[in-house]
Amino acid sequence: MIQHSQIYRGQVVHQRLTPCAHSFSYPTTFFGFDLNELESLTAQSSLFGHNQTRPLSLRDQDYLYGHKTPIGDQLDQLLSPEQPGERTLLITSPRYFGYAFNPVNFHLRMAGEALVSVLAEVNNTFGDRHIYPLTELQAIGPRRWTARCKKDFHVSPFNDLAGEYHFNFHIEQTSIFLGVDLHREDRCVLKTWIQGTAKPITNAVIWKHALLKPWDTALNSMPRILYQAAQLYYRKKLSVHTRPIPQSRHTLIDRDQTARHPIV
Repeated sequence: MIQHSQIYRGQVVHQRLTPCAHSFSYPTTFFGFDLNELESLTAQSSLFGHNQTRPLSLRDQDYLYGHKTPIGDQLDQLLSPEQPGERTLLITSPRYFGYAFNPVNFHLRMAGEALVSVLAEVNNTFGDRHIYPLTELQAIGPRRWTARCKKDFHVSPFNDLAGEYHFNFHIEQTSIFLGVDLHREDRCVLKTWIQGTAKPITNAVIWKHALLKPWDTALNSMPRILYQAAQLYYRKKLSVHTRPIPQSRHTLIDRDQTARHPIV
């Protein structure tokens, strides 16, 4: 049986183009979890557990509404039933010894090798969580898709809510590329992407690419974010936009109200 879940070893890149140039690139290790394989992965690996306390753990409550409801069931309420797909690949980083911060997670609904729909789940450093359901994907080549949507969630204090996101997906059996560009007035102002080469999820691979390189995992996401924010504020002198009160129905969690749209 083919196992769709994989570990990816690659790079995360940000390129700010205006009002001043600023870019960075970090090596990173991230995962693609087929939601149908979580229990079998737990049984196969002593280092990974679904809703269990292990060195690496994936917990349903860390995603979407923040409930213990299975991730797939939460997705069924958020994505169109007309585009169910056959399986969901969750691109994320699990908890490392109980902790992780994922700025963005991608829930990829697949039908065979085709990408049917995407739910991009964005977490900011203020404790808010927002989703962008992408159901109108355009195929632009073999295993390549694009989508667009209006920005309506506060992420960085150095960007306001103006603009449109352009998403790019390139999903191969042995590699993945996920890009998100911010455009304003037909001009790209920020380019971001994460890409990686796939490896099987085994204890040996987890040791080599995750546990022995913790600085390249979700353990280091927040320190990297804070360091780059300091560079933009103190060295590049960028102005700061304060966090607005979330208004969108797609903001699932805000720090003041916890779950805004709980599952019942």
